[in-house]
Amino acid sequence: MELAKKSEIRTIFIFSVILFIYILYKSISSSVFLKGRDKINVVFYGEKTRFYSLDQKNVSYQLSFSNLVKVIVPGGYGDYKVGAIGKLASLENKPAIIRKTFSAMTSTLVDLYFYQKKTTIYHDDSNLKPLPTFMEIFITNSNANLIDRLFLLYFFSNNNRESFQIIDLQPFESEGNNVTYDYNSFYKKFQGSFFQKAYRSSDINVQIIYTKSYKTAELIGQMIEGEGIRVVDLSDQGNNLSNCLLISNKQIATSKTFLRLSNFFKCKTKIGETTVSDIILELGDLEKEWAVN
Repeated sequence: MELAKKSEIRTIFIFSVILFIYILYKSISSSVFLKGRDKINVVFYGEKTRFYSLDQKNVSYQLSFSNLVKVIVPGGYGDYKVGAIGKLASLENKPAIIRKTFSAMTSTLVDLYFYQKKTTIYHDDSNLKPLPTFMEIFITNSNANLIDRLFLLYFFSNNNRESFQIIDLQPFESEGNNVTYDYNSFYKKFQGSFFQKAYRSSDINVQIIYTKSYKTAELIGQMIEGEGIRVVDLSDQGNNLSNCLLISNKQIATSKTFLRLSNFFKCKTKIGETTVSDIILELGDLEKEWAVN
């Protein structure tokens, strides 16, 4: 009986070790901080919503969003105040709404996003936007894994507010009772601030093909451009695909640029000829997922 109990404990221990190694491997292989990117874009959504573009070698940026400003929520949801986006994401059971909304607002691709477990609408608007706390990084919901959270804790622990270049968003918020956010003005002024240098220097460009909405294609194009990937054409010759599709030759298909687009948009991939660009992005169902009015 004693031997059977020891054997059971040994089995549980071995299984626990294997499980730990598997989880660690998955965390390391999927960590955005270990992919060699120049910048990591992070959103902390809550009562004090902040966006960070983190760079360990050069300038890091911080943007603080008012809970009262109206923004466009991709997916055909229309306009919502920033303070209500979390509530919408909860009701729709689609937390990725937060990621999409702030990707559109900042004209870049948000890597990690954090949001509160409780569903509420934030009305207050404080000018004080502190750096993320230990609780925000480790207790709130997120698409970040353990390795990413540890990297974030290390980064914010070794920096203070003065370490970040603060971008004032007030010039891009209209006056009056219905304060709205001016996407195009922000994009025109800050395009290039959040560039991934590796993507820009590789000089790989993209053609976006859509079927219905030029405005949606333009929005996605601005996000890709904001990441440092050049968009050379928007064309309405697309097919009604059930998924988005990325097309390129074999060499381009192994590039960081191609893999970045594939991972972010979860597209199918295909080896084929391209004429206008190095990569063709056929939006397919992305037109519905990122629809804007």
